[in-house]
Amino acid sequence: MTSVDLQPYSLVTVFPAVYDYKNCGTAAGTTTVQSFPGYLHAITMTQRAASGKIIIYDSAGTSGTVIGTITCGTQVFSDANTWLFDVRTLNGLTIANDANVGVTVSFGK
Repeated sequence: MTSVDLQPYSLVTVFPAVYDYKNCGTAAGTTTVQSFPGYLHAITMTQRAASGKIIIYDSAGTSGTVIGTITCGTQVFSDANTWLFDVRTLNGLTIANDANVGVTVSFGK
């Protein structure tokens, strides 16, 4: 049997993937998920309309940097769709959604 020299430190640290969630509903409006820096893991579409969109902001409101926009088209899927982002937010996290477009946000602090 050979021995393995294990280093006391690693460049990679593994943490369990545990995220909070916030359901942003299906009514048109704006939801501030976090008003401080954090981590956006994923956006899951829970109700997709034939038209409409979701705008994701790095901000505690809708005046900040746009992280991304998800636009609904004429193709309506029967299953929930999830978009992975895995990015840090510098100022907060806000979701603006159109009517009949529902999303759940997975995020960390």
